[in-house]
Amino acid sequence: MWLCMPCHYKIDADEDAFPTEVLVAWKRDHEKRVSGLVGLDLEQSLLRLAEVRFSHDLARDLLQWLDGHRFMYFEEEREFPDQVWGAVQDLRWKISNLRGRVTDPESPLGAVLAAIDDAVHEFVIALSDIRVTEIKVTSGYPEFERFSKALGILRAQILAVAAPLARQEGFRFQRIPEYLMPKSESDAVEFRSGITFGGKR
Repeated sequence: MWLCMPCHYKIDADEDAFPTEVLVAWKRDHEKRVSGLVGLDLEQSLLRLAEVRFSHDLARDLLQWLDGHRFMYFEEEREFPDQVWGAVQDLRWKISNLRGRVTDPESPLGAVLAAIDDAVHEFVIALSDIRVTEIKVTSGYPEFERFSKALGILRAQILAVAAPLARQEGFRFQRIPEYLMPKSESDAVEFRSGITFGGKR
């Protein structure tokens, strides 16, 4: 597998972040991508490769955004509902913006964005009959307990698709701890089988 010297050093020095299965997926993806260029002229080939690079950039932008927002990793029982609500609204805007920039909504990244969009929608609906910004941060308080449960579900649904995406991108979360990640491959939703990427609060 041909890589530039800096990438070779980075990968060889961190086998945990770049396990064999990730490298094999990269290799297969590259071979598939190159075979897809057969028969195209130079301009078409360059456009196709640019789309792939753009997809990777968007994926890493999303992962960095998630890692930079506290509602993705802070204990639910210690979160402030009004601040989380604002961050989730920001996430809705972020997902909408990224979906508008993805050239193929059926691509793996498109599937990730759609799944997160659905999860956010479920979170909003689950709390639609209460004033989230006025919830008291008190353990045992019914509305706060309901908020905490909904936040836990939202986070789990997001990580179910974001964790496999991060592995494919070779992205390591700095703030989201390992114990929050899906416990097994079966926890990472069904789109997972096709996720070989070529294609603050």
